[in-house]
Amino acid sequence: MSFKSPSPKVDTTQETLLFLKRLLKHPLRLGAIAPSSPALTSLVSRHVSVKPGSYIVELGAGTGTVTRRLLEHGIPSDQLYVVELDPELCGFLERSLPDIHVIQGNAVELASLLPREVVGKVSTIVSGMPVSTMPLNLQKKIIDSCFKVMTPDGEIVQYSYHVTSPIPALKLGLSKERIGITLLNLPPAFLWRYQRAA
Repeated sequence: MSFKSPSPKVDTTQETLLFLKRLLKHPLRLGAIAPSSPALTSLVSRHVSVKPGSYIVELGAGTGTVTRRLLEHGIPSDQLYVVELDPELCGFLERSLPDIHVIQGNAVELASLLPREVVGKVSTIVSGMPVSTMPLNLQKKIIDSCFKVMTPDGEIVQYSYHVTSPIPALKLGLSKERIGITLLNLPPAFLWRYQRAA
């Protein structure tokens, strides 16, 4: 049975210090200079919904700012899976968001990371990963991994700090649509939707 859980309060000072620590250690992996702003998390959550029997997967959750907003927006915690590569960030997510499924691992291995009953039932993948800085072959591996676990009409919702598409949609056989922008973020952020091209 699905249930909605309130987003727990987080010590923002602790969250900011952790973000800065991981930023200094892995600047390219985080791909941002500050945690996502309320304006950006609100923009993302307005474009994500889930039906009974399907799931949402978030890639690169960082300190969980988008995750918490998804929960506040009504995504049931038992239908939300978070995949994060950084072990320290995973630990923070597990402590601060104990009701969601947190998985430490690489996005190119989604089909083996997610439970068998979830594979094929993911309706939306939310990504904050810095895909625009990745080589094309790695982008392709991540995209292929995403579509292995999604429903036929599944979509990737990617937020980025580039005006142009952070994913080369045509080269990867995707349709693309810019679905939002917020200037109230550091830096300004853009929201994109990707699906398999018809």
